This record gives sequence, C-alpha cells and structure tokens, in this order.
Amino acid sequence: MNACAIASLLAMTACAFAQAAVPADTFPTKPVRFLVGYAAGGGADVLTRTIGRKLSDAWGQPVVVENRPGAGGTIAASVVANAPPDGYTFVMITSNHTVPTNEVKVAYEPLKSFTPIIEIAYLPSVLIVVPGLRVNSVKELIDLAKAKPRTLNFGSAGPGTAQFMDMHLMMQSTGISMVNVTYKGAAPTVIALLSNEIQVTLQPITTPLESIRAGRLKALAVMGKTRSRLLPDVPAASEVAAFQGFEGSANWYGIVGPAGTPHAIMSRLHRDVTTAIDTPEVQRVLSEQGFVLVAGSPEQFATHIAADMAKWSRLWKSLDLK
Repeated sequence: MNACAIASLLAMTACAFAQAAVPADTFPTKPVRFLVGYAAGGGADVLTRTIGRKLSDAWGQPVVVENRPGAGGTIAASVVANAPPDGYTFVMITSNHTVPTNEVKVAYEPLKSFTPIIEIAYLPSVLIVVPGLRVNSVKELIDLAKAKPRTLNFGSAGPGTAQFMDMHLMMQSTGISMVNVTYKGAAPTVIALLSNEIQVTLQPITTPLESIRAGRLKALAVMGKTRSRLLPDVPAASEVAAFQGFEGSANWYGIVGPAGTPHAIMSRLHRDVTTAIDTPEVQRVLSEQGFVLVAGSPEQFATHIAADMAKWSRLWKSLDLK
C-alpha cells in the first residue's frame, strides 16, 4: 500500500470524527452484536467474550457474541461491512484481516468498508507438533520435513490468514515443503492436531496451551523476539538458528464497525472498551491467556491496518502463491 492510500485511510478516520454528534449518552438502547470470525475457544472468541461481559454490565444491555467461522474471518467481516452503521453491529478482526489472497473473494474493502474503533491486544503464536512425530526441536522438524518432503500436513485457517502466511514464510526460509489442511479457526485446528489429522501447526498460544502443558502436544518455538511467560522453557523464534532469521508475526485483535459509524458512537465504544480492559479482572484473565494489551487510538489502529496490508501484499507477491 502506498503513502497516498494510507493518507486516504487516515483522512477517512478523521472525517468520521468530524461527523455530527449523535446522542451517545443514550447508547445503547438495545442489544449490541459482536461478530467473531472464528470458532468458539480461540483467541478472538475469548477476548470478545471477556470484554463483552464488562460492556454488558456497563451498558445495561446484552452484548451478543456471534461466531461466524470460516474463510479466515471474512464471513463475519462481510456481515459487518454490510450492516447499518448505527452502532449495534461490530466485529473483532485479527491480523488475518490484512492478508491478501487470490482464493478468498470478499465483498468489501478491508480499509474503506470499516470504521476502526480500537486495537485491543496481541498474542504470540507457537509452533507445535504431535509428540508422535518424535521431534524435539525446530531443527529436528526441518530435518524430518527435508527427508520426507510434502508428507507432513500443517493446519491453518487457510489462505487469507496470518498463520497460513507465516507457515509459508517458514517453509521458504528453511527450504522445506509441507501440505496445508484448512480448518475453521484455532480450536478446530488444535483438535485436528490432537487426533493426528495433521502433524504441525502455528497457532495463537491461547488455544493449545493446556494441551502443551499436559504433554499432549509439543511446543517447538514461540514466534517473536522474546519468550512467553506462559511457556518460559520454549525458545523464542529469534533464538532458533535453524529459522535463519524467520521470527513470525504477532496476532493482533481489534474492533471495527461498518464504515460511517458515527463519531459519538465510535468514541463511546472506544472509551468503554478501554475502561473494561483497565479493570483488574479483565487484565488478569487476558494476562493468563497470554494477551499483551495495546488499547491504542482509532487513528493508530487505522495506521496499523494500512501498514500490515502493505507488508502482507509484498509477501504474498514474493511467495507467488496460487
């Protein structure tokens, strides 16, 4: 994405702030719907339900969390892109929202069709395998994959997702080849790993954590420059020589509404979400799940979305995926 496109996005966000005020002090007067584009039990679902309970308490209105899994989160995003911009329909998007793909056709513009509200948190991914694979390090996995090309299956939510892209970047950087199998979110992918339908996956740390701790799954590396306090004995990707510089990407989570959501509603939701995540209860729950809180402004979120779209677009072209 070029500088003009980013400037255009920021201008649209500023324009939203300049809209005539609506009576946010009376909002909401009915249930508010939050869509999640992934199956129950995944990081986006946990985050949405945790914050949703606090918003419901603050508003005196139900917050209805609706899971619409599939197509890398684009099914849920499509619903919200086409919803009335009245403040009663939002979606929890993830870093997958910014990944281009030739295989998932969407009826919306990832930038223009939405009003960024708040980026809430990010969550590191962990590279995991089934114990039956008998590998105990990234190097051993790479050696096995090189010895048996395209015999190992890895699970992801499919093209258009950050985990799918990161797995391809990992394969590119290490010279290995594995076969993708697509599932409708993190939880179904981990279940498939536990049942040996697949042998490898890269997932946000929340979903497989208990299975890793119980020894049912083997964690080889946490993506990023630093280790996770949830898995302190698992090396960070930056420590793994076999990765040759590959570190993976953080999974971020944030709320957007339909384009044209009034400034007063946007500001009210941003304020109330910020208040919710500042409570000790929410901070404790999210910290236990491995989330790192961000809580930036709508303008910062818009800039992050634009920057990630540019990054993933370059990577997609370099990988030449069909």
